[in-house]
Amino acid sequence: MKVFNYPVGVHNVFRVNGTDFQNCSKPPLSDALRSGNDKIVLATPGRKWYICGVAKHCENANQKLFINVLPQTQSPSAAPAPSPIYTKFHSSPATKRPFIFW
Repeated sequence: MKVFNYPVGVHNVFRVNGTDFQNCSKPPLSDALRSGNDKIVLATPGRKWYICGVAKHCENANQKLFINVLPQTQSPSAAPAPSPIYTKFHSSPATKRPFIFW
């Protein structure tokens, strides 16, 4: 599971396809995750793309994330505990507060 943590109202999260990811194309606003603590279950292998749809955050601040979920090769009980992943993505050029993904 990954968690998108960000200030409510400052960002949102859209799951998009590869083309929309490259072009920073936003789906309808009704598709946005916007709780500030959005949990994403990565249950199936494959490529996953996420972008921030607020203003030009994707285009100008590169607020987007690609995840390649690999097939599981070991039992979940043998897997190491998750650790936080700190990204280069900032909440805004002014505040430079990072998104935190768990």
